[in-house]
Formats: sequence, structure tokens, C-alpha cells
Amino acid sequence: MEVLDHLLSEEVKRQKSRHAETRIRYSGVPFRKTLNQFDFSFQPSIDRKLVDDLMTLRFIHNRENAVFLGPPGVGKTHLSVAIALQAMQSGIPAYYVSAIKLVQTMRKDWELSRLQYRLATYNRFPLMIVDEIGYLPLGKEEANLFFQFVSSRYEHRSTIYTSNKSFSEWGKTWETMSWHLPSWTGYCTTAQ
Repeated sequence: MEVLDHLLSEEVKRQKSRHAETRIRYSGVPFRKTLNQFDFSFQPSIDRKLVDDLMTLRFIHNRENAVFLGPPGVGKTHLSVAIALQAMQSGIPAYYVSAIKLVQTMRKDWELSRLQYRLATYNRFPLMIVDEIGYLPLGKEEANLFFQFVSSRYEHRSTIYTSNKSFSEWGKTWETMSWHLPSWTGYCTTAQ
């Protein structure tokens, strides 16, 4: 009976591992870096307790968002990917996309009258990472599409946003807009 129990246990582990590997392969993450590979001594301004709390994945279950702000090269993408990898290994599907690719894809779908289908596809993921907000400026149409993305997920799904711009600079990222992003529940951390 013990041998059978051990074999069954090993098969379950193998299946979980295979499912996690499939989720990671199709997630779009640009690399595989874990939290253990992050050098907190290089970025002492990052609140380790806050990152550890994000790694519990509680914010996903609470449908909250996380925002990493800071200049290029401080590890925003690394931390986001580490959280996504943790989520996928825990059975939670995640998807990574740059802000530019997100709005370009949505624009194509809008032109083909498939925008609602694209939004529904994105909303299948309990966790998404939208990387590099503000890296390139967006026009009014792209800003509107981005707003539709944010609105469709807000309080329904979790998203990690990264940006090298402060919140006050986000308005400069988009051409004149008459909308504001919804208030952020969850976490915000700034690396200096």
C-alpha cells in the first residue's frame, strides 16, 4: 500500500510540474528569474516585506493590482516575472505583455471588430503583467484602448503594472485624455 501511495504521489507531482511548465511556456514571460535570484542588496530601497507579501499571491485572490515604479534597470520586470512564475507554479495562469504590444494588439483587434474577444481572452488570466508603461508615448486611440483594458480587469482580475514614470508623469505618456485611471487597490513600490 505504501509503494502504491508513493507512486501515486509521484505521478501527481509530475503532472503538476508538467502543467506548470506548459503555463510558463505560453505565458510570454521574457525570462525565468525567481525571487531568489534578485539581489536586494543592489536595490536596498525596495521593501522586502512588501515583495514577500506579493509572493504569497494573496493580492491575486483579492483581485488587487500591483505597481512597480522606478528608473530602468532596478528590477521591476524581474520582480514581476518572479511573482508570475510563483503564481503559475501554484496553478494560477498568468500572461506577460509589454504596454506597447498590448495596445498594438488591441488596436488590430479593434480594427477587425474583435476587441471584445481580445478583452475576454485577457480576462481569462487571473494575473497579467503589463510592462514598460510610459516607455513610448501613446496616442489618444491607444490610450482609450489601454483604459478599456484596465477597466475590464479592475476588481475582476489582478494586473501587475511596471513603469519608469511616476504616477504624476503617466498623463504625459498619453496624449490629452479626459479619463483617469481607477484608484489602485493593492500595492505600490518605488525603487530609486
